[in-house]
Amino acid sequence: MVSVIIPCYNARQYICEALASAVAQEYVHEVILVDDCSTDDSVACVQAWLDVHAAQTADISIRVLQNAENSGVAVSRNRGVQEADGKYIAFLDADDRFAPGKLKKQVELLEQTGACLCNTARVLMTPYGSLTQTIMHTPEKITLAELEKTNVINCSSVVAPREILLKYPMQHSEVHEDYLTWLQMLRAYPYAVGIDEPLLEYRLSAHGKSRNKLKSARMTYRTYRLAGYPVWKSCRMFLSYMINGLKKYATH
Repeated sequence: MVSVIIPCYNARQYICEALASAVAQEYVHEVILVDDCSTDDSVACVQAWLDVHAAQTADISIRVLQNAENSGVAVSRNRGVQEADGKYIAFLDADDRFAPGKLKKQVELLEQTGACLCNTARVLMTPYGSLTQTIMHTPEKITLAELEKTNVINCSSVVAPREILLKYPMQHSEVHEDYLTWLQMLRAYPYAVGIDEPLLEYRLSAHGKSRNKLKSARMTYRTYRLAGYPVWKSCRMFLSYMINGLKKYATH
C-alpha cells in the first residue's frame, strides 16, 4: 500500500539507517531512493547494503533513481511521487529513521478518517544517532487555521494519498517547500490528522535548513508569500510563527 520516497544528497553516513527503517515497516510496497547527484558514495553504500540484506528485502521493490542534475529536494520528492505506484506515499529524509510500527498506524488512521495527510510526533536524535528525551508533539487534528500559526507537520513523518500529492507537488526548494505544500493542501481539504507518538526519529544536523534560525525565519515569511497570502496576513502569520517558535525552544 505504501511507497516510501527517500531523497538523497551526500548522505552516505545515514542513508542505510533510513533504508533499513523503511523496509522494516509493515505495508511497504516499495522504496524509491532519489539521488540528487551526490558527490560521495551514497549510492554505492546503498547497493552494498542491499547485497547484504537481499533476503530481508526480497518482497519489497527497491529502486534507485538518479537525477540528471542537482535539482533540490522538492524536485527529488516529486519525481519519487510520480514514479511510485503505491496508494500512499511516505516521505523519509535520508538522515532520519522510522520507528517500528509507524506506517501501519498511519495507514490505518488514514483509512478510518479519509484525511488528506497523516503526520506523527518525533523524537530528536543526535547527529550520531542516539535518541534524546526531547519529543516534538503534534495535534491529532490539524486544520488550515492551526497550520497558519506554525508548521506542526514534519515532512519525514508524513503519509498521504499519492493522488493528492500528485495534485500538490512540492515547489521552491529555496524556502520551506513542504510547509508550502501543506498550506495548499489544507485549503482544499478540511483537515489532516496526527498521531502524537514519537514514531519518527529526527536527526539534528548543523546543516539543515531550520538550524540557522534567521535564515529559516526569512524562508518562512517567503513561504507565506508564495502560498498567496497578502502582506498583512503574512506578517500576522509570521508573528504567530515567531511566538510559537520562542515557546517551543523555551520548553525544549
